[in-house]
Amino acid sequence: MQDLKVTSWQLFGHDRLYVNLPDGTAIGWADRGSGTITVLHPRYRDAVADALARQVPDLPALVGEDAPAGHPAPPVPPPVPRIPPMRGMRKRGAGPDTAAVRKPAPPEPELESQSQSQSGQDTAAVRKPVPDPERVRGPEPAPEPVAAPQRAPVPDPVAASAPAPAPASGAAEASAPAPETVRRRRPGVLPALTPGSDLASRRPGAGLREQLGEGGTGALVRAATGALRRHKDGDPRRGALAGERRVGAELKRLTRHGWRVLHSVPLPDGAEIGHLLIGPGGVFAVRTDHRPGASVRVGDGTLRLDEGDPQPYALDGSPDASRARAALEAYCAFDVPVQTVLVFTGVTALEVVATPDGIRVCRERQLSALTPLTGVFTLTQVERIYDVARNAEAWLDV
Repeated sequence: MQDLKVTSWQLFGHDRLYVNLPDGTAIGWADRGSGTITVLHPRYRDAVADALARQVPDLPALVGEDAPAGHPAPPVPPPVPRIPPMRGMRKRGAGPDTAAVRKPAPPEPELESQSQSQSGQDTAAVRKPVPDPERVRGPEPAPEPVAAPQRAPVPDPVAASAPAPAPASGAAEASAPAPETVRRRRPGVLPALTPGSDLASRRPGAGLREQLGEGGTGALVRAATGALRRHKDGDPRRGALAGERRVGAELKRLTRHGWRVLHSVPLPDGAEIGHLLIGPGGVFAVRTDHRPGASVRVGDGTLRLDEGDPQPYALDGSPDASRARAALEAYCAFDVPVQTVLVFTGVTALEVVATPDGIRVCRERQLSALTPLTGVFTLTQVERIYDVARNAEAWLDV
């Protein structure tokens, strides 16, 4: 929802960013102090997180490439404390629990005065006793406690168009969903990307290229001389490199539709993730199995080539997906599930009987079936994941 508004609000010790609909209705906010995102309506969860990420590039510091970093109604202020009646506190330091304030007792009524005193004063007139009004009326009833009027929240002058939501009636309060507080992880912070740590320039099969001497100074000379004897070279690594190139070319087609691709992602133990595909439909660790001229049948944990006997073949035995997820989630403020895609290249036929959950098996030309997948990540999250994945520093501890 691109038309959401994000405004800042600082009051009552809070420093928050509020997300409002075009009509001014608040649907959530992010608290800078506690690092939490509060969503008033669950169906706006993704919209709130996306709007906050667009507004604040350093969102990971709030909730923690951890944001692009893949960039969660002013709340009713605390109620004003109830103030007890002041007339019960003005005399003799009475506390707030004083029910009623007694009037001072009148002096005792004077009876008929005696004759002149020895000092020669005039004879005083006879006074009748004055009735005590307290005794006639009885004790004064305790006054009703009066609550001090609550102050209305002061709106942010910048967000004058987004007033606080009016308190709902009893029936509406019972039916309205309670605000949902989402605690986000605080991801790590990656060092700045440098030309030496940027994996976006790596080519498919970079590790195989280095083993075969096809990289670095003199690569063109070796390629020209190697082309003359390639038909005699039985090194299986050359076939594997050809398969990596085919898969890389097919994945490049998906970049026209909002997908991001990295090749030959290096791992600390010297292994590589052949290809990493990142897009709205998810994250996929793609590995290649080159079987030139073979008919392949995959299923039930076995692999059969042509008419041979089935051989054990663990589809979920590769740690690429789990290692990729650990590296990406360490620097992202959201979950990043990673699936595995196994691509057979050079085969004449491929039959897939059954695969475990999260595993896809296909030929290189079938990778285009991933293009229309959506709904897993927003475009902002896709860019955040890609920014983390392309930084070689993110893969040093997996």
